[in-house]
Amino acid sequence: MHKLTRIIQNFTLIVFSIFVTLSSHAQQWLGVSGSNYAGTFSIYLNPANVADSRHKLYVNLIGNDVFIANNYLGYGAPYSMLKLLTNSAEQQYRNSQNVIIFKNSYYDVNSNGEPYHLHVSDDLRGPSFSYTINSKRSIALLSRFRTIINFNGVSSSLANLIRLGTDTLLLKNQDLTIANTTLNVNCYGELGLSYGQILKDDDEDFIKIGITLKRVVGIFNAHVNFLDANYNIKNDPLERSKQILQVNSLQAEFGYTTEDAFKNTKPTIPWIFGNQAAGNGWGIDLGFIYEYRPEVRKYTYVEKGIHKLDPSKNKYKFKVGISILDIGGINFNNPAYVRNWDIAVKNKAFNSANVSKIKGTDDATKRINSVLELTDEKSTNNFTAGLPTSFQINFDYHLRDNFFINSLWVQGLRRNNSLNMSMPSSVSVTPRWEGKWIEVGMPFALLDNFDSFTFGIGARVGPM
Repeated sequence: MHKLTRIIQNFTLIVFSIFVTLSSHAQQWLGVSGSNYAGTFSIYLNPANVADSRHKLYVNLIGNDVFIANNYLGYGAPYSMLKLLTNSAEQQYRNSQNVIIFKNSYYDVNSNGEPYHLHVSDDLRGPSFSYTINSKRSIALLSRFRTIINFNGVSSSLANLIRLGTDTLLLKNQDLTIANTTLNVNCYGELGLSYGQILKDDDEDFIKIGITLKRVVGIFNAHVNFLDANYNIKNDPLERSKQILQVNSLQAEFGYTTEDAFKNTKPTIPWIFGNQAAGNGWGIDLGFIYEYRPEVRKYTYVEKGIHKLDPSKNKYKFKVGISILDIGGINFNNPAYVRNWDIAVKNKAFNSANVSKIKGTDDATKRINSVLELTDEKSTNNFTAGLPTSFQINFDYHLRDNFFINSLWVQGLRRNNSLNMSMPSSVSVTPRWEGKWIEVGMPFALLDNFDSFTFGIGARVGPM
C-alpha cells in the first residue's frame, strides 16, 4: 500500500500547507463583511444589510474566501511555508532529484488523544449586485459556489493512519476501531434574491429587516458515516513489502455522486431550477438590524425646502444585527448520479491492488464498492444534505469620526456527527478605520469552535 501512503501523505501536506499559509483564517470575510461599504458581502452576513445601503448600486464581479482548520497537525519544517509553495527551499533540504524533502517529523502533531476534526470551506462569490429602490426598500441578486468539507470524530488511530499510511509499526497487528466518525464533502451552487425594508425610522430608533431566498443546486457530494467499525493492518502474505487493511466489521452509511454530476454542471436557468443536477433544494436567510441614532439630525440636508437624511452617511452610535443563515438543504435524488448505501459487512480486505493507480473518484468508489459488494441495485439513490445553518449576532460601535469596532458571534447549529454541512462557531472583534474610498480593519478572532486564536489585517482602496 505504498501508493496509498504517498497519496494520503501528499493530500495531507497540501491541506495543511494551505491551512498554515492562510493563518489569518478568512472565515466570514472578517474585516470586510462588517463594513458599511461592503455592499453584497454584508448581505451574506445579514440580509437586512441590503436596506439603507451606502450605495445606490453595488456590483461585485468575483471574490473567493478559503477557510481551513484542524486540531491535529501543524507546520514545523525548517524552511518557511512560502519556500515550500514556491519551490525555493535551500539545497540542503532537497533530495538527489532536486525535490524538496518533507519529513513526517516536520508535522507538529497534537497527541492529546481528543477526537480530531478538519473543517474546510471555499466560498466563491460570483457576479452579484444590490440596488436601492427608494428610501425604504432595496433588493439584491447574489450568486455563489461553495465547497464544504467536514471531518469529525476522528480517533488517534485513524488520524495516524491518514498521516503515516499503512506501513507503520504504530498501527500494525492490533484491533482498531472507528465509531461516530463522519466525513462530508459537498460542492454546490447558490442563486439568491434578497429583499430588505426599513420598518421604523423614528429619529433615535431605526429598524430594518431582510430576507434572502436561495435556490441551491448540488454539484458534488461524498459522505461516509462510520457508526461502528473494527479493523487491523497486517503484512500481505503474498507481498511482504505491502500491507492488507482487514475490515473485521463495518456498519456505516456511504454515498456519493458520480463524476458525471460534476462534468455536466451547467450554470443556466433551466439547469438551476430544473431537475438535471444531482440534487437541488431551497435555502433561506433571515435578518434583523437595530440602530441607535442619538444625533441623526446632524446627517440631514435641505432639498426644495424639505429636510432629508443623507443616504451616504452612517448615522448610528451603535447597531445590532441578528440573523439566521442557511436554513434548508439539498435533496440528492437524481438516480443517474446518486448512490447511497447502508452498509453492514464483515471480513472484507483491501490490498495494494485495490488502491494503486486510481484514476479519479469514479474509479476509487468502484474499487470500494467491489470489495464491500455494493451494487447499484442495492443503492437507495436518495439522501439529503442540510445547509450549514448558523445563528449570528453582529455588534458595530461607532467610536468617533471614521473609527469603528465590530464584533461578530457565529454559532453553528448543525450536529457534527450528521450528514449535514456544519459551520464552525467563532467570535471576533475587528477595529477598523472606514472611509468611502479607503478602509483598514484588523480582526482578532477565536475560530474553529473557539479553539484557535488568530488575527489578521484587511484593506480596501476604492472598489478593491
